[in-house]
This record gives sequence, structure tokens and C-alpha cells, in this order.
Amino acid sequence: MTGERAAEEEQPGVRDVAAAGRTLAHPWLVSIVALLGFVATTIAARQRPPPAFEVEVNRTINDVPAWIADGLWPVMQLGTLWAPLVIAVIIGWWRRDRLLAVCLVIAGLFTWTTIRLLKEAVDRGRPSAYLDDVAVRDGVAKGLGFPSGHSATAAVIAVVCMAAVARPYRWVLVVVAAAVGIARIVHGVHLPADVIGGWSYGVIVGVATLAVYDGIRARRARRPG
Repeated sequence: MTGERAAEEEQPGVRDVAAAGRTLAHPWLVSIVALLGFVATTIAARQRPPPAFEVEVNRTINDVPAWIADGLWPVMQLGTLWAPLVIAVIIGWWRRDRLLAVCLVIAGLFTWTTIRLLKEAVDRGRPSAYLDDVAVRDGVAKGLGFPSGHSATAAVIAVVCMAAVARPYRWVLVVVAAAVGIARIVHGVHLPADVIGGWSYGVIVGVATLAVYDGIRARRARRPG
């Protein structure tokens, strides 16, 4: 037994690869929770008018001082289309992990594209379509609201980037993704269900992306030589 264990330590075995190759400890649990969140918010988003509880939560978050909205504006840009592209370049340079960089770009583009299809399917307007007292701070709110593309993109970035960040610091990624979604409510362009639905969808795509990334990395580690 001692000789076999020493051999496993000298060469990466299946057990070593599995331990090192899985970014998330419980990916299925995370996926199930995210799926439930997406289903629940989709049901809420299809109600006309929006649920009273959601309206009250929206008013509480939206009714904050202007300086908070201004402070959140730069963070909110991490949910735009260019954010995964820029962060992928940083990962490729900093971590020298081209596979992760490519996975992030593909996940970001996939999320941004499919969000448009989901918006059309649910057909929910922006907050100003239902509420007269919403403070729209980010230009003119046009188009459809559910799910939030910014929130989904921020979430998929956060999940995929966990492969590049040590476990003790991953909470920072979660906080940033949360801030992007909250900023969308503060700026009056999304209702809470839009944001939670976007987070949920982004997490689902992110977990799936990590499954592909971890699988490829594990296969590479098993290759002889």
C-alpha cells in the first residue's frame, strides 16, 4: 500500500486529478439552487402587474441617494458585453491560462446572446412600464427587462473566474456580481426578479462552463508525459 501511495504522489493519478480538477466543491447543488431561482423568478416575471412584494423591494433599493448610484456605476460596467473579453485577456496574461480565457469568452458571448431570447420569451417590460415613481438614473430604460443581461454576465464571470482565484478570496467575486445586479435596480432599469433571474441564469451557464474546463484540464493531466 505504501509503495502504491508513493507512486500516486509521483504521478498524477485519478484521485489527484479529481481533487485538483474540480473548481467547485458542489457544482450540482449550486446548479439546482440556481435553476430553482430562475424558475421562481420567471413565474414572478410573468405576472402583470409585478407582485406587490417585488414592487416594495424595488422602491426600497431604487430610493437611495444619488451618490450611491454614482458609486455603483463603474461596478455596473462589469456586466456589459465587453467585460468577459477584457477579463479573459487579463486571465490569459496573469494566469497564463488560455483555456480558461477562451471558456470565459465563449460563456460570456453565449450568455449575452441567449439572454435576448429569454427576454423575448418572457416579454416583461422595464420598471418604468409598471411604476410611475421609479427613478431611472441610467439614461432611458428601453427594451425588455427579464432576465437582466448585466446580472447574468456578472454572475457567469464570477463563477468562471473562481477557477483563477484562490478559495479564500472567491467571496470577492460574489460581492462584485451582487453589486452589479443591485446597481441595475438602483439605476431604475430592472426589477428585483429580473436581477435574481439574471444571476441564476449566469450561475447555471458558469457552472456548465467550469464543468467543461475542469474536464479538459483533467484529461490533460492524465496524459502521459
